Order: sequence, then structure tokens, then C-alpha cells
Amino acid sequence: MGTAAVRKPSQSRAIRTRARLVAAAEAEFTEHGYAQTTARSIAERAGVATGTFYQYFGDKDVMLRELADVRQQRIASEAVEVLGSDVRDVAGRELLIAVRSRMTRIVHMVMDYHRENPGLHAVLTERRHADTDLDHLTSLGEQALVHQVSNLLEHWSFSGDTTATAFVLFGMVEGSVHAHVLGTPVVDDQRFTEALVDALIRVALPELTRS
Repeated sequence: MGTAAVRKPSQSRAIRTRARLVAAAEAEFTEHGYAQTTARSIAERAGVATGTFYQYFGDKDVMLRELADVRQQRIASEAVEVLGSDVRDVAGRELLIAVRSRMTRIVHMVMDYHRENPGLHAVLTERRHADTDLDHLTSLGEQALVHQVSNLLEHWSFSGDTTATAFVLFGMVEGSVHAHVLGTPVVDDQRFTEALVDALIRVALPELTRS
């Protein structure tokens, strides 16, 4: 990444200080947005000197990338865990039921992810267009998740382009949830979830849904 290395402390006191800075940065970005958040405001919120911030992070963009990376790794690992290897070993109607259950959980999880910190999510979305390092980091995470979904489609005997379809599935969830949670919803959560899961199933398991 382009701007200044991130220092990873090993001593317990330094680890706690760094953790306070990360928590303070998340709160600052959430409450005040990108422009109004500074190294000084983060340090003040964490109860340390501004110089201490620079001992661990080169600037606020480095901090923001770390926040993005932690959030992205969490959602990706949870998504892969939810989809689970056990779904790969069933077929027919049993597979349809299993995939529907897990996709419903995925949609709920992504909705919770968008709702838990909409302010920070808005900052990350905004800055991705301006920060090439953040965009690269985010893209790598998305590509890894798409790869995992592509592998699952292969195990589900999907006959089409698994990579392209996995990317479409990812976009369906991310785009739809973003609009529903952060925009103006047109239906309640239950109707939204059922409609989105139905659409995902038709794309991921077209032969089963036609039968």
C-alpha cells in the first residue's frame, strides 16, 4: 500500500493503545465523516497525544484502510462459514432447501453489516473512489469472496460460467441490500429478503427452480 507502514506492536500496553486509536477512529469517521476526522481528533478521542497516532499509523487513510480490511475479512469469513461445506454434499430438493436457508442467512448478515455502522460504511464507499489503495484492498476482498462462491457453484453442479455468475450473485446481494438499508426501502425486511433470496436461487440453481 502506498502511504506509510502500519506498526503492529507486540507489548501489551502498546497493543491496548493501538486498539484505542482504532476504536476512536471508527467513532470519529462514523460521527464526523472523512473530511472532519483528523489524526488529532482521533488521538484526542483515544486520550493520547497526536504524535502517538503517528507512531502506529502514517495518516488517517492508513487507519481507514485497516478499518475496511477488518470489516471485510469478518463479513467474508462469516459468509463462507454460513454457506458451509455440508451444502455441497446434497442434491435435488434437499440442495434447494439447504441453499435457500443459507442464502437467507447471508442476506440477513449483510443487512446487519450495513446497519451496524452506516456512517463508516458511507465513508468507505465514498473514499473507495478517491483512494486507489483502499479500492485495491476492497477489490481483493470482493474477488476472494466471488472465488469462494464460484467454487460452491461448481460443487452445486452449475452448468454455466461459475465466475461470472458468482460475481452477479455478489452484486445482487451487495447492491440490493445497500439500496434497501442505506436508501429508502419500498418494502419491509421480510418481503425484501424473500424476494432477494428467490432471485438468488433462480440464478444459482436454475435447473432446480424450473423443475
